[in-house]
Amino acid sequence: MKLPFLKSLAKKKPAFFLVLVLRNEKAHAVIFEEQKGKIQVVGQHEEYFEDSIDSATEEELLDTIDKAISKAESVLPDGSETQKTIFGVKEDWVENDKIKKDHLVKLKKVSDELGLTPIGFLIISQAIAYLLQKEEGAPISAILVDAGKKFATISLIRSGKITETKNGEIQENIPSTVDNLLKHFSTSQIFPSRIIVIDGQKDLSQEFIHHQWTKSLPFLHLPQITNLKVGFEARAILFGVANQMGFEVLEANVQKKTEERHEEEQPQETFENLSMDNFGFVKDVDIASHPPASPTVETTQNVSLAKQEIDSDQQIKTRKTFNFVEIIKSIIPKLPSFSMPKISGKKIIFIPALAILLLLGFALFYFFGIKATVSLEIKPKIINQNSDITFSTIRPTNPTDNVIGGKTLSVSLDATLSTATTGKKDVGNKAKGIITIFNNTSSSKTFQKGVTTTSSNGLDFTLDNNVTVASASGDVFSGTTPGKAKVNVVANKIGTEYNLPSNTKFAIGDNPLVAAKNDDPFEGGTKKTVAVVSKNDIDKLLKELPKTLQDKAREDLTKVTPPDNDMLPILLSEKIDKKNFDKDVDDEANKITLKGTVVYATLMYSKRDLILQALSLIEKNVEKDLILNENNIKVDIKDIKHKNEEEAEVNLDIEAILQPKIDENKLISEIAGMSYKDAKDLLLKIPQSTTVSISSSFDLPFIPKMLPRISKNIEIVVNAHD
Repeated sequence: MKLPFLKSLAKKKPAFFLVLVLRNEKAHAVIFEEQKGKIQVVGQHEEYFEDSIDSATEEELLDTIDKAISKAESVLPDGSETQKTIFGVKEDWVENDKIKKDHLVKLKKVSDELGLTPIGFLIISQAIAYLLQKEEGAPISAILVDAGKKFATISLIRSGKITETKNGEIQENIPSTVDNLLKHFSTSQIFPSRIIVIDGQKDLSQEFIHHQWTKSLPFLHLPQITNLKVGFEARAILFGVANQMGFEVLEANVQKKTEERHEEEQPQETFENLSMDNFGFVKDVDIASHPPASPTVETTQNVSLAKQEIDSDQQIKTRKTFNFVEIIKSIIPKLPSFSMPKISGKKIIFIPALAILLLLGFALFYFFGIKATVSLEIKPKIINQNSDITFSTIRPTNPTDNVIGGKTLSVSLDATLSTATTGKKDVGNKAKGIITIFNNTSSSKTFQKGVTTTSSNGLDFTLDNNVTVASASGDVFSGTTPGKAKVNVVANKIGTEYNLPSNTKFAIGDNPLVAAKNDDPFEGGTKKTVAVVSKNDIDKLLKELPKTLQDKAREDLTKVTPPDNDMLPILLSEKIDKKNFDKDVDDEANKITLKGTVVYATLMYSKRDLILQALSLIEKNVEKDLILNENNIKVDIKDIKHKNEEEAEVNLDIEAILQPKIDENKLISEIAGMSYKDAKDLLLKIPQSTTVSISSSFDLPFIPKMLPRISKNIEIVVNAHD
């Protein structure tokens, strides 16, 4: 851990510092005093945000932090200040070892408004991992759960390092929320079989133990649950600060202040004053070369209060610690007192019977009463395979033919979509007028309504009614006068060009002796171009409407998928069941709207059928000395190809985690009574084994470290790691 902007601090006189731990739902202010290189907590207080720190307004953020600091500072002597501040921040506030810009602006605002001088920051989850490493003597691998009232933050810790973090609102309960968040982790590796809960309002062990974990989560074993004491995160930040600044923490004071703060919230417990050694801090000693000292019986009871495990019958049992004095008292009867005989005036020097019984009782207890846990770390073998299979709603599941049968799953959604029209059309009025027809033939002529007459400039008009024109009168000597009649005409098309001037000549038919002209100009002809609905507009809406609700359809299909089933992430069909356009083709309009009901369908399949298909594909590649467990198979569906409305072809990317076959009962019988060293040497010969650690319920210095001789007192725990 690093304090990115830690400044050089003078330690010549007592100074007060502020540790401000900003968690998702609350601000925790801790005041510590430094004097001569030693620090102790003098005051602390926490305040909750209305919802979360990320959603808090600037006013709420300042008010909440100000209250926490003010109440924590209430114990300080007059005139004392705690301007120098170390921030404890969330994992998602930091990127590339720097606080993100938007959060940095918040902290600067807080510092300016409250008169704080920031000297560094620590990531809360990393500080917790660091302190746990110090307490347990080795880097931890676990799932860290920050359980609040409304939100939960999950961090994946591997070998002491935070590799990934997810946040989410608590839905049904904490275990279910953790289960759902773990599904979104990007890692393909096995999850550590340990869950550490910080700041839980109650012991969540029972809820986690009874939770049915999603089978797809890559756990090798049911995870063990550890509940950290309230205030552990503030203590972790304090120890991180002390480590960076070269201070020594007065641990008893830290523990006492934490207990006082929660004495009304928690049941009363008795704690020992733990020295620095209890937390793995040893001055001037390389702790990597010295294993941590075994705790006393009382200390073990206090530290292990929340630790529980699951036996072979999935029942809860609490680890018991042995009180040596009580055991000896139970097996040694009260002996009568007696005088020591003398020989030659001197008392015989011998071991009293009580001491003999004590030694005998100790020997019996050491060899038959001690219990041991052997932790075997293995590196699992991972194999991958790709295979093409078909999902079908018309064929049943058949692993031999690489077919997974399923059912059609559909939803209906109402949608509305509009588009601008693209059609164009000329609209207007036709010109009208009156022509006079001249008949210079010897017989009358009748022209029916609708007969075409053409102007001298080539424009066509039609007669608006029937008309009869008399024959010509007179003779060749006196001259002939043509018969004539007037009739209304209408232009065949719209347009201003049909507004002809007077005295325009017209031809009717092919007879040159029949002609016409207008005495007055034609009027009324107009034309303009307008937007209208085209067939392309109709087709476009019918094509685009289903696309508008595809995401909503997938979401709704997911909601109606039963828990033991899953659905293909594609839509096999999209059909418009009902449709209604507000305009027709050629209607004048700038926009057309379609309202319709779309039926979306996909394929739903059994999750177990998918796992069984993967098993059948990969088991042929599994060696006989390895175990293939369906809970340790991860299947990704890729390259989905839509074949038709009933079938789709996909590529399965299969990853299987294989463990060596281990007969735990046989191993226990082989190592019973062995020294720790011989047992470790034997277990490390198991294929894929990497590390062996042994813990005993009772260890004493200078006594040979031997495993119990009774097999039932030995437990082997197999854990997989990267």
